[in-house]
Amino acid sequence: MAVLDKELLAYTQKLPTLLAQQGKYVLIRGDDVIGIYDSYEDALKFGYAQFKLEPFLVKQIAPAERVSFFTRDLGTKCPA
Repeated sequence: MAVLDKELLAYTQKLPTLLAQQGKYVLIRGDDVIGIYDSYEDALKFGYAQFKLEPFLVKQIAPAERVSFFTRDLGTKCPA
């Protein structure tokens, strides 16, 4: 199991309940929701204070993942 797989699974399973706090940030450690915060910075700060360098997940609560598309012109050369 990869790092944060457990936390991502917990987020997915708990998402229907978490959506009541859509737009806020959830801090998850293992299977547990540790807290919900107004900002990414607040959630991250609490996570580091509580868990130091142990893995934890901070994720914005949203009904769907935002997907970004990037394209590039493969016909042009990159500068050397």
